[in-house]
Amino acid sequence: MTLRLLSYNIWYGGKDRLPAILDVIREKQPDVVALQEANSRPNAERLADALGMQLVYGEANSPFAVAWLSRLPIVSSQNHRLPLLAKTLLQVEVAWEGAPLHLFGTHLVAGRTEQDGALRAEEARAIVAEIGKLGQAGIGPRLLVGDFNALHPDDGVAELPDGAATEFLARRPIAHLLEAGYVDSYRHLHPDAAHSPGYTYAASHPWVRIDFIFASMDLAGRLRRCEVVTSPPAAHASDHLPVLAVLE
Repeated sequence: MTLRLLSYNIWYGGKDRLPAILDVIREKQPDVVALQEANSRPNAERLADALGMQLVYGEANSPFAVAWLSRLPIVSSQNHRLPLLAKTLLQVEVAWEGAPLHLFGTHLVAGRTEQDGALRAEEARAIVAEIGKLGQAGIGPRLLVGDFNALHPDDGVAELPDGAATEFLARRPIAHLLEAGYVDSYRHLHPDAAHSPGYTYAASHPWVRIDFIFASMDLAGRLRRCEVVTSPPAAHASDHLPVLAVLE
């Protein structure tokens, strides 16, 4: 059974852009959707209703909530609102092929100073440790997705929009996840970073890849596609481009 997962930062709760966001999501027909910056619960509920999906909403340590939408049966959910996180880590367990699949959505702290990068690295370590505790209890295949506000250690960046400053770009948070055994789905299927950069931000002028779908190693062999959605509606629906992964 194919699983289609979309991860999407919808920018300050979507505001009046919900019709465009819906168009982007519907085009890709995902089974599950991770939302970052789901600041408006009513808007998240509207998206879920319009898509015919269940909603699990994760209040955060800031207005920047995280949410999951799912067509698959949701078996359980847990919001890991760790004090260290600027936002939260939202877990849902869904039934896929008659077995549990654990999905984790998160959004690391923003900011482009070295101090911000150090905070993101601490958040990444805390997330790895929290999921590791669950692993001791027998958690199986899992996907960790979201806006990580950080770069893969081997990724470059494109030319910035006029007047923009690169400032500090953190790489250590992603390195922590790779060292913990998580597989970067996009780079796993597109190993040549120069020819397939996969930029996700900013949607109107993509120049850096900061949105990721990570798979546990036991799922890596089931990855069939991972792509950045670059359709015309996606360029205006949010400030991030969504990422789609397909597993079989």
